[in-house]
Parts: sequence; structure tokens; C-alpha cells
Amino acid sequence: MTEFSRDRPTDWRPGEVRDPAGTLWPYFTRTSAWELIADKLEGGHDVETIELKKPPGAKGYVMKIDLEPNKPPLYVKLQLGSGKIIGRSFHYSKPE
Repeated sequence: MTEFSRDRPTDWRPGEVRDPAGTLWPYFTRTSAWELIADKLEGGHDVETIELKKPPGAKGYVMKIDLEPNKPPLYVKLQLGSGKIIGRSFHYSKPE
């Protein structure tokens, strides 16, 4: 689930990220984005714990996923809350 608020901003753009497994549609959908996240978590992909700026002090969980050569990695940020996983970011990584 994703939910934008002033206290919990999101940058959730699966429709702008090419899905290398996409056959009928070349970009991720809301559903295929969550399927990728679940597959990566179940497969033991590296997850970094960070402190979120909004809300201050809350924990976030970040994955950087290589999808295609010559493309920046996919940046996924999640937050746990009230028995659910909240999607905060799903977009190509920005240069640091």
C-alpha cells in the first residue's frame, strides 16, 4: 500500500520504471511493483535500515535493485506501520 500525506510523503512511480520481465506492458504496474518487492525480500535481497526524515525518527527500509544494464538501480523505500508495509519510494536511483 502507498499513502501520501504531509507527514509521510511518497515518490511511488512504477509506471516510469521499465520492467525487464514485462511482456504485454514494458513498465511496472502497481501490482507488479509489489510482486517484485515481495520476490526480492523473500529471496534475501540486501535491505538497509535508515532513519526517516518524515516522520522524524521512524525507521525506513531501503533496497537498491539492479534491473537492467546501463540503467540506474531501482530505489525502493518501505516503512512498517499498523500491521502493514507502506511503500514510500519506487523509482530509479538518483545520483548521489
